[in-house]
Amino acid sequence: MTRCVLFAVLALPAFGADWVEYRSGPFHVFSDAGDRHGREALTQLEQLRFVLGATLGGASGATLGTRELTTIWPIHLVLFANQKEFAPHALPAPLVDGGAATFSAWSADVGKDSELPHDLLRAITQRLIEDNSSRLPQDIETALDDLMATIQVTGATRVTLGAALASGELTGDRFRVWAKLQMLATQPEYAGKLRVYLNNLQQGGEEDGAARNAFDMTAAKLTERAEAYFRAGKFQAAPVNGRPIAPNRDYIEKEIPKPDVQALFAELDAKGRTFSAGSPRALLAENTLQSLDAAASSNPRWAEPYFKMAALERETARKIADLKKAAALAPRNADYWQALAQAQSDATLYADAEKSWVAAERAAPNAAERARIHQAKLDLQDERAAFLIAQQKFEREEEARELQRIKDNAAAEVHAAERAANTRLGATAGNVANAVPFSQAGFGDPGGTPVSGSLTRVDCLPAGPLRLTIMQATGRPVNLLIRDLDKIMALTDSGKVEFACGVQKPARKIEVRHDSKADAKMGTLGDIAVVQFP
Repeated sequence: MTRCVLFAVLALPAFGADWVEYRSGPFHVFSDAGDRHGREALTQLEQLRFVLGATLGGASGATLGTRELTTIWPIHLVLFANQKEFAPHALPAPLVDGGAATFSAWSADVGKDSELPHDLLRAITQRLIEDNSSRLPQDIETALDDLMATIQVTGATRVTLGAALASGELTGDRFRVWAKLQMLATQPEYAGKLRVYLNNLQQGGEEDGAARNAFDMTAAKLTERAEAYFRAGKFQAAPVNGRPIAPNRDYIEKEIPKPDVQALFAELDAKGRTFSAGSPRALLAENTLQSLDAAASSNPRWAEPYFKMAALERETARKIADLKKAAALAPRNADYWQALAQAQSDATLYADAEKSWVAAERAAPNAAERARIHQAKLDLQDERAAFLIAQQKFEREEEARELQRIKDNAAAEVHAAERAANTRLGATAGNVANAVPFSQAGFGDPGGTPVSGSLTRVDCLPAGPLRLTIMQATGRPVNLLIRDLDKIMALTDSGKVEFACGVQKPARKIEVRHDSKADAKMGTLGDIAVVQFP
C-alpha cells in the first residue's frame, strides 16, 4: 500500500513566522530567517552549481564552456532562523528524499554569515555530479565533492575555492587527494587546465592520458608534485569566476501560505520514511505497473520507475525496453546496465548484451566492482559459447535426421511406384521377362540438398518460373526456384503438384530437394528437382 503523510495542523512556533520561498535553477530555499539570509544561502548554492559546471566542462564533452547543471529532483532547503527552531526538524542526512523533491535543512545562525555546512555542500555537489556527469574515478569524485564544499561567496559575485579545511575534517588518502585537486584548482599553472583533466577522466580515459593532455606530464609526475604540495601544507583559497548574480533581481520570491508551510513541514518531518499520497515516490512504493507508469510520467528524467517496471514485466521485449530506458536515464548506474545485459543475453541478443556489459563496467564506481562485473561478463560469455555449441550440435543432428527421413520417404514412394507400375502392366514377381526396377530406370533415391518447412509464398514470375519461399523450422526463410513445373519429380499419389500464386493461406508443410545453384538475379539458392507435401 502507499505510505501516506498525514497533513495535520502542526502546533509549531515556526508557523507564526512569515515563510518565504526563493527559487533559482533546481534550488528552492524556504526561509523564515529574513530576506538576507535566504538570498545569501541561495547565492552560495547557485555559485557552487556554476563553478562546478565550469570545472566539469561542456555538456557535449568539449572541454570549453560551462555546463549548465541541473538535478532530477528540485532541492528544497528549509532555512530556520535559529537552532532552537531547527533542532526539532534536523534530518538524519544532509539530503533526504521527499515525495517530489529532495529535502535539506539548516539554521541561519550557525557559522559565518549564511554559509552552509560542508557536509551539505558535499552532498549537493555529489548530487549534481550524479545527475549530470559521467563516472569519474571514485577518489577523484570524492575529492571534487570535498573541494566544492570549500566554496565561499562574498557580495554575491566574489567567489573563492580551496580554503584550508578544519583540522581533522579529512584524513589519510582522502586528505591527500583533496590536496591534489586543491592544487589543480588554485595554482595558476594548473587551474585553467583542470577541466581538461576531469573531462578526459569522464570519458573513461586513464589518468596518465588525462595528465598528459591537460598538464603535459605523466600521472606519476603529477602525483609527485601533488605529494610535495601536500607535505608543504600551505592551502589557501583562490578566486574563481562566478556567475554574475544580482540576488535582489534574479531570484524568484514568494510568500508561502500557511497550509503550504504545513505541507512542507509534514514532508520535512517524514524524513524520507513516508510520502504524501499520489506523490511520485508514493506511486513508486506501490510497485504496480500502473503506479510505476504514473510515477515515470511525473518526471521524464527519473530512471527508477522503469527499472522497477522491468522487474514486473513478463514480456521480454517490454522488459528490455524498460531497462534500456532506465540505463539511458541513469548511465552511471551499473546495476541497470547489468540487468539489461542479462535480459539481452536471455533473449539471445548477444551483440547488444556485449555493449551493455561494457557500459556496466564503465559505470562501476570502483575497481573492485569493475572487476566483479568483468568476471560476470566472462561467465556469461562462457555460458553463451556452451549454448551455441550445443545448439549447433542439435541442429546438425536434426538436419541429419531430417535428411534420413526424406530419403526413407522418397524410397517408399519409389517402391510404391514400382509396385503400381508392375500391377498396371499385369506383371507379378518372377513372370516378366527382363523387368527393369523403377529405381534403375533413373528415378531412384533422388540427390540434391534437402529443405523442409512451411510454404509461405509463391511468386509467379514472368515467363513461367515459380519462386517458392519456405520458412524452415529454424525460423529462417529460403527462396528456391521451379523453372519448369513439368520437369520436377513430384512424390505424390498423382505424380503432379500445383501451386497458387501469392501468400499461402494457410501455409503448407513441404519438403523439397534442390541443386544448390544460386541465382542472384532471381534471388534463389537453387533449382528444385523434387517436391513432396508430407
